Amino acid sequence: MKITALAASAVMCFTYGAGFVAQNNEVSAVSISIGTVNASSLRVRSGAGTTYSTLGYLYDGSQVTILGEATAPDGKIWYKISYGGTTGFISSSYVEVTEITEPEVQKPTYTEDMDFEQYLDDQGFPESYKDSLREIHALHPNWVFKAQELDIDWNEALKAESQVGTSLVSKNSIASWKSMEKGAYNWNTNSWYGLDGASWVAASEQLVAYYMDPRNFLDDTSIFMFEQLSYDESVHTLEGVQAILSGTFMGDSFTTPDTNETYSYAQTFIDAAKETGVSPYHLASRARQEMGVNGSPLGHGTVPGYEGYFNFFNIQAYATSTMTAQQMGAKYASTKNANYCLPWTNQRKSIIGGSTFIGKSYINRGQDTLYLQKFDMVDGGNGYFSHQYMTNIQAAASEASHMKKAYNEKILSSALVFTIPIYDNMPETACEKPTSTGTNNNFLSSIGVNGYDVSPSFNRYTLSYKVTVPANVRSVVINATKDIPGSLMTGTGAVELKTGSNTFTITVTAPSGATRDYTLVIEREGDTMHYTYGDVNDDGFIDTIDTLLIMQYTAGNAELTPVQLMAADVNGDGCADVVDALMILQYNAGTLDKFV
Repeated sequence: MKITALAASAVMCFTYGAGFVAQNNEVSAVSISIGTVNASSLRVRSGAGTTYSTLGYLYDGSQVTILGEATAPDGKIWYKISYGGTTGFISSSYVEVTEITEPEVQKPTYTEDMDFEQYLDDQGFPESYKDSLREIHALHPNWVFKAQELDIDWNEALKAESQVGTSLVSKNSIASWKSMEKGAYNWNTNSWYGLDGASWVAASEQLVAYYMDPRNFLDDTSIFMFEQLSYDESVHTLEGVQAILSGTFMGDSFTTPDTNETYSYAQTFIDAAKETGVSPYHLASRARQEMGVNGSPLGHGTVPGYEGYFNFFNIQAYATSTMTAQQMGAKYASTKNANYCLPWTNQRKSIIGGSTFIGKSYINRGQDTLYLQKFDMVDGGNGYFSHQYMTNIQAAASEASHMKKAYNEKILSSALVFTIPIYDNMPETACEKPTSTGTNNNFLSSIGVNGYDVSPSFNRYTLSYKVTVPANVRSVVINATKDIPGSLMTGTGAVELKTGSNTFTITVTAPSGATRDYTLVIEREGDTMHYTYGDVNDDGFIDTIDTLLIMQYTAGNAELTPVQLMAADVNGDGCADVVDALMILQYNAGTLDKFV
């Protein structure tokens, strides 16, 4: 996953400009667990073992989601972990497993609430949203759900978010999760291209559709990807911030080393929220996640060589070939920029300045939910679909879980606000998560029509083709070859043609179930009318027989075809009549040289 220089969320100890790309080893499945780091500084590596590159650091008290186990070359167990929406590997020796299984999802009984039903209608929530919102309302009656009508077509948005490089997934994911579109798959090596590091590949359109569909995340945990991250003084309280910071090094007050002033951490986050427009709950939980329970050197201003500089959100904290992530974060904190209160020579300046940075990057531009930071569906001056913090397609869902865990019951019982997107022309039901281990290869390797050239030349990514056949061709055979034997194909074989344009669709279904349509347009030329003026019966002679045919036609005793009528109209007045018959007689007598 690549983190841009203008990021608004944090990942481990090096975000807002840092790249955290993990090598995903094969892991044995274990129950999803929550682990707590019990080392002062724990390396996160790209694979299981000390020979793999260091991606960053976790600090004492940091909580991670354990996704699986892997055995290092020395036989020791390492955990594959998720933190901040990304993945990496850490030694199991320095992790205390505090939760073995995910808590069972509560199944509340919803008692019809007419006021709530009316509210859902007034907000404009579609029926396909309502059952899930009713269940959450039964659990948390104070939560507020706001419908965000985007005025964006679902299919347009899905196409944009499925562009190769926009949404990524681990290379070790099942095949149906991985795209095979142009630029995503190397047909020469039969492998996926590494994007943003070797371990990340393009996500399939079906997987993007699942994560982009808000209806798949309407439960009382995942809904936090829609939590409003802008400041609301009626919702965000000092007591709430204190609850988030309780039990951490930020639970009380601090004294600034440069001015010797004393402040409350909680009040500082409230002040930052008022000044920047960013939710103090988001800021406090983000700082807690970044700094850990006991605080990192950037939270204490003790990075060697940069003592006295603070960076509570790890802005620009990424490792280079010559500097650690902490050193880079401290170096940034030592720079000068009045817009962000830089240099950050005390805790308060770092919190308020860092909050300003976060707000200006995304939240103040209308991207004030985790969902909108992954899927840019608002025009904050950058257009649509482009200003996106996360490329990891699963990041927003993962972050939502961490956000909820940072809140205690008092906050969870308050009137938290969730802004939930609605697209135009959405599918009637929520998009399903791909589960097949089969490939997404739904391509053809050739397409053709017996005896005729197809244009343009075949390319598996080109979906529309054209063929022109003569007027006397009333049927053809459409041929096509599947790229792999395991796919299914329909639409080939013998077909009848009408004069003009004939459109045929060849559908290929991949082993994963994903479909692709190829379109073949066959143009059948119209009949060409060949005739000679005066030669009504088309026998090669202009004589009295032709005159007789015209006279019989005008008397109503004979029928002439359209071609014969044009041949009979020798004076060009648009009618076949006795005048034309007389002119043919004159032509035969030698008194008329030519017709029209």
